[in-house]
Amino acid sequence: MAILLAPAGSPEALNATLEAGADAVYVGLKGWSRGGARGELDWDELAGAVRLAATRGAEIQVALNTIPKPRERAALLAEIPRVARMGVRTLIVNDIGILDTLRRRFPELALTASIGCGAQTAADVAFLAEIGAAAVVLPGTLDSDEAAACVAVGGVTIEIMLHMVEEFVLLGKCSMPSYVHLRPTAMPGGLPEATRQTGSMKRGGVGACFRICQQPWVLEDGAGRRETQMFPSRQLARLPEVAGYVAAGVGVLKLQGRSLPPERLGPLVGRYRRALDAAQAGEPAPEQPSLGLPPSWTVVGR
Repeated sequence: MAILLAPAGSPEALNATLEAGADAVYVGLKGWSRGGARGELDWDELAGAVRLAATRGAEIQVALNTIPKPRERAALLAEIPRVARMGVRTLIVNDIGILDTLRRRFPELALTASIGCGAQTAADVAFLAEIGAAAVVLPGTLDSDEAAACVAVGGVTIEIMLHMVEEFVLLGKCSMPSYVHLRPTAMPGGLPEATRQTGSMKRGGVGACFRICQQPWVLEDGAGRRETQMFPSRQLARLPEVAGYVAAGVGVLKLQGRSLPPERLGPLVGRYRRALDAAQAGEPAPEQPSLGLPPSWTVVGR
């Protein structure tokens, strides 16, 4: 039976997602996730999140989805036992080297290859499963037939990011901010003397987005200014296809939105909860109230 995995960027957002019916919630640990405006939890908040989720019969998953520099790698690995002692059993990672290392050092943990690992085909899924992924996240740009082909690999749970921002730079792989904001900042929760480039997602950056892809680009030629252009970006919602993905054997329906405030996040999770319940009961998709997400959400926190 498929489950609904929702985001939370704060304790308040966690409450909203659980109230809306999430089966599991993923959060970022301060200093070790692509946090930025998306929000991250500190250690005390993470402990509280695990306790609260347990009372609701839900699971907390921790996104450790930075790509640490070599000197940061040991510090990250040293945090894993503390996370496990809190009762966390699933880590979401963005780097295949970290995935492989965690598999060998912490075989008791379930590892998810995040959407940033770039899996889009059955071959990708088979590779990530071979190096230790218990679950692989596919982008919602894949339809249910493509998801079914990945499910057929077997031995690994397929997750589909049903509600996400589709960017021309590919989700989680944008390195444009680091070209503009080269101001190193201290790493919260990391090495005392370590710094990282604000905005660099690929190299242990905080993931803060300066909306570079949402700024107009002026095209000029020899005669001067010719045209102003925008790169494409859209909010991708697969709500009508929930039943198809469930029929395809997808194990986890995942939503993006750690940057959303609780009042926006709760209704989003509730829509997919109702759609999933109907699909699993073999009932028609229910009528859904207006979502009310602002158009600017396509770039909030990214």
